[in-house]
Amino acid sequence: MSTSAPSENAIEVISAAAMPSGMEITLEGSALQVNGVRVRIPEKLNGELRGLFGIGGLFPTVPRGDDRDKLLWRVVAEARPDVRQNLKGDRKLAGELADKLPFDSDASQVAAAALRDRFYNRKKVPALLPVHSSLPLNYEHTNSAGKASGYRMFNGGIAPFMLWRGEVAGVDTELLTRLLDEVANDEELTFLDRYFLNLALEDSDTPEATPDAVELITRYADQFAKDLGEGTAGVFCQPSLDLFRRDLTTILDTSLPRPDKARWLTLLLSLHISARLYRIAVIKGGEVDVVVAAATETSVPRNSVTCHCEPAKEAGCLQSCPFAGTLRFRTGTGGYRAIHDRDGARAAYVDIDQRRLLDMPATLVTRTLACRAWEAIGGGEEAEQRNLEALADALRVDPGLRAKHNAICGAIAVLHHDQWRKGQSTVAELEEVLAVGAGMHALREDVRKMRRADLRHQSRDVINQLMLDENTGPGALISRNHTRGYFEVDEQLLILLVRLICVDRQVPYDEFLSKLRAYGLAPQDSAERDNLANALHRLGMLARFSDAGEASFVYFN
Repeated sequence: MSTSAPSENAIEVISAAAMPSGMEITLEGSALQVNGVRVRIPEKLNGELRGLFGIGGLFPTVPRGDDRDKLLWRVVAEARPDVRQNLKGDRKLAGELADKLPFDSDASQVAAAALRDRFYNRKKVPALLPVHSSLPLNYEHTNSAGKASGYRMFNGGIAPFMLWRGEVAGVDTELLTRLLDEVANDEELTFLDRYFLNLALEDSDTPEATPDAVELITRYADQFAKDLGEGTAGVFCQPSLDLFRRDLTTILDTSLPRPDKARWLTLLLSLHISARLYRIAVIKGGEVDVVVAAATETSVPRNSVTCHCEPAKEAGCLQSCPFAGTLRFRTGTGGYRAIHDRDGARAAYVDIDQRRLLDMPATLVTRTLACRAWEAIGGGEEAEQRNLEALADALRVDPGLRAKHNAICGAIAVLHHDQWRKGQSTVAELEEVLAVGAGMHALREDVRKMRRADLRHQSRDVINQLMLDENTGPGALISRNHTRGYFEVDEQLLILLVRLICVDRQVPYDEFLSKLRAYGLAPQDSAERDNLANALHRLGMLARFSDAGEASFVYFN
């Protein structure tokens, strides 16, 4: 969309709406000015610009739905020190495997199918897995037409971002090195692994290339300094990143076959990214609710929550965070089970996924624009750091500030609507933007309305690609019964969680449930607590010494 100057209708509506506030709100070209002070908002108020979403500190970039099996691939591929050239296509390799094998036609087809099953995922358009670092360093993912697939959920910066250490304001280089060394290690390759890699790399330019953690960190150093450095609010929820670092260490220490290790690392990333998306949606959504309530002098919605544990350095606070245990789930059985709207797993999904998560892009855009409005009228460092709690407190006690802030937010809402409509809105249509309520409320509602067709692409589509069973295969948190979605932990995810929580010791069942809360997870009710225990017992991961919870122990087998 063009970022040309606002329409005459927008200028007229903004000027008229500003009069009661006693402020001079004007437009200089496409820039909004309040009493001669420029409101520092993006010129382009649509699309997925990082600055508009205010994604710094939350994620390294605005995500979009894509195959989760490509997460780790991008991390390794971008850790190559030199510029990659002449990358080969993974689809072409898959099609040529049978011809490369020294067997007769039928035997070659059978062997090729076995190799594809081991080194590719099982999707309609199969993608090569990062079983060994030489594959991402020499190949690229391609679509069904054989062309490079440039679209991705996250770039390689997702790994160093998730390994951020707030206490030293830097990436955990040692752990990132361990991760890259793991996929570059040749010592535990089986004969089949080596045979496949020899076939795949026989015509490659740089078969000996290895990933470098420092190279990957350097690639994103400027972005991290801008988003997480001095003068910023820092990273959102450092305790959750500390938990990821601990969990990554656990998985790296786990003895697994190479393909299984790659899948577990991918599932670990998927679990933590999903929990982070949900956490952002719940916490930041609640903060915006509080600001809207302060701006409109109304009560805060009952189910809006805010979090005060961000400065904490210990992951233990995650078990008492407002997000803890909100993802109420049931345990998968592999068979059919009816789901009802009254079931906790379904009710939690409707509240957290269909409502909060779907609204997350609008929440983040509203948060950014509201803080830019506050900054123009003296919000200072708190406004720069998008401190919504401080904004709500200021609006609640200062009627003058409240009137000014609402007036600026109303003007931004009109500009927002005008851009999305390419300057074709009538005066009446723009007046309707402001008619829904005070400026802060009007801004959020217009962002929601104009982004309605796009909201799911930056929120629910991402989670669906990460944790919905029909998209991911084993290792899922979400399932569907026809059109009803609900939280359901499948067997592979349950095994991973046992390993993460128990590591190498037996954990009392009640303690295991408590530690699940750090990931946002909790059984939907007491009956499901028993079902979960039965599932663990069936998997050989629960020792029962009596019927009492304190006499049952969970362990990784």
